Amino acid sequence: VSSMSNIYESAEATLGLCNSSCLTKVELRVACQGISDRDALSKPDPCVVLKMQSHGQWFEVDRTEVIRSSSSPVFSKVFLVDFYFEEVQRLRYELHDISPAHNGLRDTDCLGAMECTLGQVGYLCLVSLPDQRQ
Repeated sequence: VSSMSNIYESAEATLGLCNSSCLTKVELRVACQGISDRDALSKPDPCVVLKMQSHGQWFEVDRTEVIRSSSSPVFSKVFLVDFYFEEVQRLRYELHDISPAHNGLRDTDCLGAMECTLGQVGYLCLVSLPDQRQ
């Protein structure tokens, strides 16, 4: 738990959010349905990475746990983010297939992504990306 807190505090400092007046904290939960895997022989091992935009760049805020062999995962991880009413906070959700052979996100398959502002979050829908290798 402390390492996740450190990740979030580091992201806050990088994004420069500590200087604004925080009005409330928001809990974000993520679930996916009908994920199609790029490997036809097995189901995906999904993980969702939450990123926030600052100064035109995306910074990772946190990520869910990896759920093994699931095409419709419900993640137990709750993203806790600061909501600033006076700011446009852009979020990006990336769905990755994390197999045991992968070393970090660069080696994984990105199965989909979705961008929104924090005020637009009620229901999340990850858009499936077409296979670029064909």
